[in-house]
Amino acid sequence: MKKTLLISVAASAILAANSAYAADLAPPPVYAPPPPQFSWTGCHIGANIGLATGRGTWQDTVPDGNIDAFGATAFTNRTAITDTSGGIYGGQVGCDYQFAASPFVVGLEGTINGANLEGTNQDAFNFTWTLRNRIDLFGTVTGRVGYAVPGASNVLLYFKGGVVFADNRFEIENSGVTLGTPSTTRTGWTVGAGVEWAFAPNWSFFVQGDYYDLGKNATENFTNFFAVENAFIAPPFSINTHTTYEDIKLGVNFRFFTGPAPVVARY
Repeated sequence: MKKTLLISVAASAILAANSAYAADLAPPPVYAPPPPQFSWTGCHIGANIGLATGRGTWQDTVPDGNIDAFGATAFTNRTAITDTSGGIYGGQVGCDYQFAASPFVVGLEGTINGANLEGTNQDAFNFTWTLRNRIDLFGTVTGRVGYAVPGASNVLLYFKGGVVFADNRFEIENSGVTLGTPSTTRTGWTVGAGVEWAFAPNWSFFVQGDYYDLGKNATENFTNFFAVENAFIAPPFSINTHTTYEDIKLGVNFRFFTGPAPVVARY
C-alpha cells in the first residue's frame, strides 16, 4: 500500500515538472512589423482638368466717363460687372521634400493651363454697351506646405500660394460695333488647397481648388478710331479693369526621384 502511494506521488511530480518545462518552451509571441511609411520626397509631372468661374469689373478712369454713360451723374463712379465661366486644362511639374521622421512636406510647383474662361454682360449703366472678358492662358509658380495623414501617409493635405500670370482679353461693343479689343498679360496672386493620394509608388491623384486675383486698377486702352458711337466717331478712352476667378481641378502626377524606401525591421 505504501509502495503504491509512493509511486503515485512520484508520477504526479514527474507530470507537473514536464508541464512546467513544456510551458517554458512555448514559442515567443509574434509581432507584426509596422506598415511602411510613404515618402513624399521627390519630383512629379502630370496633367489636370477642371472648371472655373470668375468675374471682371469695369470702371471709368475719370468721373462720368464711358461706363457711366457719358455724364449721367446718377451713375458716377459705378462699376460694371462681367461674370465668366469655362473649362481649364493643362499640366504641372514640381518637387517636394518631406522632413525626416515628420509628416510635414514642403514643395515648389509650376503650372501652365489653357482656358476658355469667358463672359459677356450688358453694361448696367450704359445700356447700348456689351462688355466681354476672356482668359485664354494662365500659369502659376507656387510653393506648398503639406501634412501626410498619420496612419495613411500616402494621403497629403496641403495649402499653396504664389504668383499667377494670365493672358486677359477685353472687348467692348456699342450696338454691335466693336470699340476695342485690348489684350494684356496680367500678373497677380493665387492661393489654394487640396488633397493628394498616392495610389501607387510612382503615381498620385489630386483634387485642388484655387483662387486667382489678377490685380486691381489695371488700365486697358480702347483705341479703335473708326468705332461709331451715338453717330459720332469715338475717341480713344481707358477703362480700369479687375479680373478674379476660382477653379476646381482634378489631376494625376507621375512621381520620380522619389525618396528612399522606408526601413522596416525584420523578425
